[in-house]
Amino acid sequence: MSPVRGLVVNGRFLSQATTGTQRYALEHTARLAARHPGRVVVQVPRGTAVPDAIAGAARVRESRASGQVFEQLVLPWVARRDLLLSLGGPAPVAALRQVATLHDVSVFRHPDTYSRAFCSWYRAMYRVLGRRATRVLTVSCFSAGELRDVLGVDAGRLRVVPNGCDHVDAFTPTRPALDRPLPADAPWVLCVGTFARHKNLAPALDALGAAGIRAVVVGARGNSRVFADAGTARWPQATFAGRLTDDELAWLYGRATALVFPSSYEGFGIPVVEAQRLGCPVVALRTGPVPEVAGDGAVLCEPGRPDELVDAVRALASDPRRRAALVEAGHRNAERYTWDASADLLEKALAEAGWTG
Repeated sequence: MSPVRGLVVNGRFLSQATTGTQRYALEHTARLAARHPGRVVVQVPRGTAVPDAIAGAARVRESRASGQVFEQLVLPWVARRDLLLSLGGPAPVAALRQVATLHDVSVFRHPDTYSRAFCSWYRAMYRVLGRRATRVLTVSCFSAGELRDVLGVDAGRLRVVPNGCDHVDAFTPTRPALDRPLPADAPWVLCVGTFARHKNLAPALDALGAAGIRAVVVGARGNSRVFADAGTARWPQATFAGRLTDDELAWLYGRATALVFPSSYEGFGIPVVEAQRLGCPVVALRTGPVPEVAGDGAVLCEPGRPDELVDAVRALASDPRRRAALVEAGHRNAERYTWDASADLLEKALAEAGWTG
């Protein structure tokens, strides 16, 4: 493949709240900028704050546009002679040469999670990207299989570049201000996720609540009235902490009896390896990419059996040796997922697409 003039990174992710997708884009962009100082251009929407780790090594160019206009109209034009790298999921469909990242195909597998307009746009966009992108990146072998099955992405253009988890090493555990104290002499669990249907959070909270196990839920969101009603009435055993800082989340990882991760569909499931890295036992479902990502460092339960999640938590709480063994297995597994190793795979894909660095 013929070389390209330069590399332009789609920096729209920097204008968004940080979830797993934005974390992926941030960590990779920072490493590309550090490895190739002055050689990477990061295009950002109007008014975007750029972290020092990127601003200090990359050439940052701020557009006068924002949102979809920036992504779908401005980016293809400014990167017309370069290779465009989109790491955050959405990407411009008109880009001439692009490495695009499709983290999962949840808009096809679980359309009821999204609005009709959102679902229609993402389905159309992903179909175009799956056909046109020079290389398509995704985050797990499971997700690669989904992209082949659902979008027909050619295996020759598809590359697995997984998440890392060693970003948590920089966190300083800080106790969050919760609405009530955590139990000192009873098990309690951490849940990280939303009320999207495929995240399967509600059945897990039902089972944990029925068993009298306290849950701290981080990141859950949805219709504000429904969410408020459900949080106070349906799950009195749960504390809904909303969005916390990384440092506050690290504090919870370090003290919970377990992370309960009941999602039935993910592209990767980054909370699983974050928890493992920070010494928190993981209880999750045997579905999607979780067996691949968690390795032998998690207790895997059958989908549709929330009672198994409860049994697993109780077993860990009552058997310190079993819990310690799972923590150790989790540490070993998490070592497989570092951002530097992932960045090596990304650079290989970029070279295949024509960027020499």
